[in-house]
Amino acid sequence: MSPPVRADSDNSDSRVQKGYDIAPVKLKTKGLNHALVGIGSYLVNAQADCNGCHTSPDYGPEYSKDPTFVGNKAPGVVNPAAYLGGGTFFATFPGGANIFTRNLTPDITGLPEGGHTLDQFIDIMRAGHDYDLAHPPCPATGAEGCILGPPATPLNGNLLQIMPWPTFSHMSNDDLKAIYEYLKAIPCIAHQGPVPLPPGTPALPSILYQSCPAPDAPDPK
Repeated sequence: MSPPVRADSDNSDSRVQKGYDIAPVKLKTKGLNHALVGIGSYLVNAQADCNGCHTSPDYGPEYSKDPTFVGNKAPGVVNPAAYLGGGTFFATFPGGANIFTRNLTPDITGLPEGGHTLDQFIDIMRAGHDYDLAHPPCPATGAEGCILGPPATPLNGNLLQIMPWPTFSHMSNDDLKAIYEYLKAIPCIAHQGPVPLPPGTPALPSILYQSCPAPDAPDPK
């Protein structure tokens, strides 16, 4: 029996090159683990479909060429301008909380997913911890509203309600580290204020707003 491949040190995993091949944006890999970035891309783009929920509607549709339209070949072309920037609206929950997907791109600190550390990211994926405190139980409202907790509803407003973290919680630590490493390599998307959205969509919440490094700024360490 051959020894197991370690994702953090071995480029022989077939997912590495495939991940680079399918990444829909230009990656900034300086200082990052090459194998982890490739595997993370494979997990994000070929398995978990993260962009399916975390695309940014204010930057255009998910696909520049949608494969479900006549004349567009599969697998289509992802719109890089909206890639993983968050802002897709899902629902208004009890208590008036509007649920949006979060911005997964690196912010001005260089850390992805709203500036969260690797340990925080793993906690989000394993336990659904909402570090943004966007929808805590009433009456302690967050910036974007609240979710009524017991006894009005059984919902726990301290946890992410729609994000499928209960499924993703079964992923290995190596895979979660690879996803995080990949998210550090993608371009930043900034939401810096009110932006045009489809009619009837609530305004983007302030938790999505972030600044990006200047175009000529050095890569964050």
